[in-house]
Amino acid sequence: MAISTLLDACARAFAMVALADGKLSPAEEHRFARFVAGEAALKSSGLADVKAAWSQAVRDVKTSPSFGGPLVVIRTEIASPADKAIVMRSGQAALVADNKFELQESAALRTLAEALGLDPEKF
Repeated sequence: MAISTLLDACARAFAMVALADGKLSPAEEHRFARFVAGEAALKSSGLADVKAAWSQAVRDVKTSPSFGGPLVVIRTEIASPADKAIVMRSGQAALVADNKFELQESAALRTLAEALGLDPEKF
């Protein structure tokens, strides 16, 4: 089964925010899987697809300076207000996925909102 565009965008958003502090903990991958399982539009995704989307997103984010590549993909693929809201919820879930609040992660979330054409002050 092919990975859905929405799942891919959520994985990129989550990874971008999670990696903004320069570290990635195993808890963050687990939290992403829990986010997908709890999101109505994503919960039909198979475990293999969730793991594949996460792994690819982490690779993409790690190799992209200033998250430019992942942001372009997200902005290009996600257009509907409903999908934008889900992607933003994914980023918000990443904020505290490692049980720490980092200013870099908050800044990454605001950057994500801007890329989606949303008001960053609301996030």
